[in-house]
Amino acid sequence: MTESCSVLTDEELIRLMCQRDDELAFAELYKRHARLLIHTAIRKTGTKTTAEDLVQEVFFKFWMGRHKLDIEKNPQAYLQGMLKNNIITHYYREQKKQLLSLEEADVPQHDDTREHLEYNLLSEFYEQSLQKLPEKCRTVFVLSRKGYSMKEIADSQDISEKTVEAHISKALRILRIEMKDYIVLAFMGTFFL
Repeated sequence: MTESCSVLTDEELIRLMCQRDDELAFAELYKRHARLLIHTAIRKTGTKTTAEDLVQEVFFKFWMGRHKLDIEKNPQAYLQGMLKNNIITHYYREQKKQLLSLEEADVPQHDDTREHLEYNLLSEFYEQSLQKLPEKCRTVFVLSRKGYSMKEIADSQDISEKTVEAHISKALRILRIEMKDYIVLAFMGTFFL
């Protein structure tokens, strides 16, 4: 059976995988496409282990969603699209780990006036910067920072995941520009104290 799978087209393999739950067809698709996907993921993430994990996740979702698959373009392009979404989600998760959300940050416990002032100033800058975002963009961004997935946000706001991604990118770009003033002030405060 393995030999017969190797001569089938991708479209035929997908049909077997979707209609007959054919694991050999799935394995053949994996064999044909995994290497290129891993190479792409390594270029995007810079880490082989992360790349391999992301590609494994792509194929896991591909197999689990096989009964709902509706591939109109070639399978390689479909898998690349799935990988792109996984990489974006991976970056958002990493960003959340690295940047402590102000909403989750604890107010300093000891009574240090300078730290309280810096925290209050940062909170004020952040809130002012958030208010400068367009309403829909702000709503999407705040939901993303509360841990909702792009799919959950898209569903709740009745927009596509690509639109969610665009709103988050726009919000980050605007906040980066807005918050640079705080960074300059904070640096100057540290330098002169």
